[in-house]
Amino acid sequence: MTGYTDKLLPTDRFPWSDDNGFTECTKSTTHPPSPQWSWVTEWAVDFAFSGGTDKEGWQYAADFPVTFHGNKSLKDFVRRRRWVRKCKITLTAPWQEVPPIPLSDITVLPCLAQSSMEQVPVWGLSDKGDVLCRLGVTPQNPAGSSWLHVGTDQPFKSISIGGGHQVWAIARDRAVFYRGSVSASNPAGECWYHIPSPPKQSLRQLSVGRTSVYAVDENSNLWYRQGLTPSYPQGSAWELISNNVTKVSVGPLDQVWVIADWVPGCPSELSVPGAVCHRLGVGPMQPKGQSWDYGIGGGWEHISVRGNSTEALRATPALTGSTPRSPLPARPLLTDTTPCSPLPARPLLTGSTPRSPLLTDTTPRSPLPARPLLTDTSPLPARPLLTDTTPRSPLLTDTTPRNPLPARIPLSQENGNSVGL
Repeated sequence: MTGYTDKLLPTDRFPWSDDNGFTECTKSTTHPPSPQWSWVTEWAVDFAFSGGTDKEGWQYAADFPVTFHGNKSLKDFVRRRRWVRKCKITLTAPWQEVPPIPLSDITVLPCLAQSSMEQVPVWGLSDKGDVLCRLGVTPQNPAGSSWLHVGTDQPFKSISIGGGHQVWAIARDRAVFYRGSVSASNPAGECWYHIPSPPKQSLRQLSVGRTSVYAVDENSNLWYRQGLTPSYPQGSAWELISNNVTKVSVGPLDQVWVIADWVPGCPSELSVPGAVCHRLGVGPMQPKGQSWDYGIGGGWEHISVRGNSTEALRATPALTGSTPRSPLPARPLLTDTTPCSPLPARPLLTGSTPRSPLLTDTTPRSPLPARPLLTDTSPLPARPLLTDTTPRSPLLTDTTPRNPLPARIPLSQENGNSVGL
């Protein structure tokens, strides 16, 4: 008798896992991403699996890390099959149809929550590459009133508008352009300025924030535009930030989010194609940021953070010293459980930890003058000089499994080595 057992080796994958195999998931513990989502089908075996399957949906291989195939051979000792279930999202706000002009790209000026802007700038590209500006978009008339054609010498394929009415675009021949003199009183601007592309690279998508411009080239490299100032909004040069990036979105507060095929600084087993990442350390003194924070993966194709205009909460400043602190990394959303070194908590005045007095010199003092300057001689509690060495709990220790977000949620069922008797 031959067959398979569910007794796996300690180094094998979980019997039930997510599509990557590194996070344990079962049918009963996998739920829709949020209350707005609901299941529309039951769990079913997925036969449309890369590499093919047998009639029961199984794939076979010599071991889990190697390539799987649909036909079992004598050298195959493990098998797997994938289960899928569909869900849908139900939203309350209805869609209002705008006059039917087929669009290939659209961009809306990200406005801050406290903005008093009367009209919201909206730009778009038709499926033929024509540049269009939507007029009359207001809170009372969000669909706007009409399209205004903005002349170009060639078709465009990507467009974005950011703070200060900065309009950047990429033509189909991969040339980069900046639209000059765009303002609330002159929504279409005056003329196009050609911007040189990075050396030996062709850009295909860009996104403009409050004070920054990022772009992705045909080789999936992420570029940052240096030297942007109010007096010279075209900038001076392109700087390479990262590779393996397929999409970028910059928010109204210069937040940078990308979709990457490999997450820089993330363990290779957690880096999967289509992962969502967030740029850490972005600020006035470091506009291009410092590092990447792994968010969620994988299989994502599009991302937008243009609507997030809320300032992030900042840590309370320290009671002593004015040395700038490096920004704290955001908590990972899903399966990244890499141990992080604990960051020391900032001391508060309400703790019960004994404090050492400020003046620890016990050498005899010279007599005080007859008329003391301060007559209150009660001991004063000293302010801690960051010397409290009580153990702190690490900030990033939440390893609670998160719910996967994709509308089509895959599960992977594993079985271990075959046995014969």
